Amino acid sequence: MNLDPLDFVHPNHLPIFIAAARQFNCHILVRRTGRAALSWVGRRGYTGKRADLKAKTADRDTAQRRVAGLVCSPWLLPQVFSTGRLASARREWEKSRHLITEPGAGFDDDHQPRGCRTPYMVQTDRKHRHYGCVALVEMGLLRPRYVHGDYDLYAIIPAGRPFDPDHTRIRQSSLGSTMNPDSLSQQERLRLAVPNLEGPLSFQVATHINNRIAATSPDLLGALMVNHGEQVGIGEKGRTLEPVLAVMAQQVDGQWTRVLGTPEEHRRFYQAA
Repeated sequence: MNLDPLDFVHPNHLPIFIAAARQFNCHILVRRTGRAALSWVGRRGYTGKRADLKAKTADRDTAQRRVAGLVCSPWLLPQVFSTGRLASARREWEKSRHLITEPGAGFDDDHQPRGCRTPYMVQTDRKHRHYGCVALVEMGLLRPRYVHGDYDLYAIIPAGRPFDPDHTRIRQSSLGSTMNPDSLSQQERLRLAVPNLEGPLSFQVATHINNRIAATSPDLLGALMVNHGEQVGIGEKGRTLEPVLAVMAQQVDGQWTRVLGTPEEHRRFYQAA
């Protein structure tokens, strides 16, 4: 698999990641986002996928609709998932079903739906260009925002010393919806929370990147792209080392980034971090 930085981070955001790595003197490892998801980044009416939403993004379009990179229902649009992903997409959808309302007649993109008890809705209007896609409709938004893939941080490594992912200090926290209408029971509120793993620099780096991205356009206010800590890659013995983009604290051979595509490339990078 031939990968380059454009498979991981939007070109407009790469300088922001580099600035964060320099400011906090760390290497930021980002999982592959995919160009389909990145094609929606920065558009009005769209937002990155938060940690509470486990449902998967589509990996292909239909003849009538361009939806690759958006979170879609694998029951309404099974054809947008490749054969190898459909079963897992349905499993992950079930994990998020309690967060998603499926209205009988769809919803209007220009107005916030009223009376919704969940943070997300799936577009059920068959004539809509995003039929089957999931939108964030949480209270406080002026309009729904369709959800695309976000930036998954693999690990944040302080520069200047070797990194051992099996002995990294992490903090257990929880993430979830900030929508807490009075009508929700305590049990319903608890179901909206999901576990989150954070390293020492997670919050600072994520906040810096999100604030800088939001400052690039008024349409991006609140449309977060880094939504959780290092969910994969730290403190998980026996894990599979997947391809990541390493955004480095200093240039190496004139480059600020390096794709780590194999376990051996991971190990060499960690030893020299």
